[in-house]
Amino acid sequence: MRKIYFLTIALLGFTTLHAQGFGIGVSGGYLSELDGIGGTADLIYELDEKWGVSTSFTFAIKDDTGVRAKWIVIDVNARYIVYDEFYLLAGGEYLDISLKQLGLGGGNPVGGEQFSDASEYGANAGAGYKYNLVDNVNVFAEVKYAFVDKGYVHAKLGLRFDF
Repeated sequence: MRKIYFLTIALLGFTTLHAQGFGIGVSGGYLSELDGIGGTADLIYELDEKWGVSTSFTFAIKDDTGVRAKWIVIDVNARYIVYDEFYLLAGGEYLDISLKQLGLGGGNPVGGEQFSDASEYGANAGAGYKYNLVDNVNVFAEVKYAFVDKGYVHAKLGLRFDF
């Protein structure tokens, strides 16, 4: 019986999500502090015609002179549509940076691998625009500035699918 209740609540929740506006996005972008590119997956929930909430997961990696940097960024943002499909966003961010100094095989003449890991919390603010291609397929562009220890700009371009 509990399974039936759970299934009913899940279906009603999905119907509510569908009625309001739910989207999934995939994008590629440039991160200025890393001076590299990364891939992002977005989940967007539109509360009404003006307000929405989004979360994104970004993974970026860069190899440079024997050092490999990996970034994992998780954002949770509030969105406000200003005009047409132009929106402003602001929210919180979690950033995890892993640096690995590669050994002799990775181009490091000194040898020996070294590893360091750091994480921090911050905020971000930015803007974006969504352009509808067909039915539920959109192209979007977004630029935001992350307020962390060493701030950076994250610009991305991608596809969004609305359900």
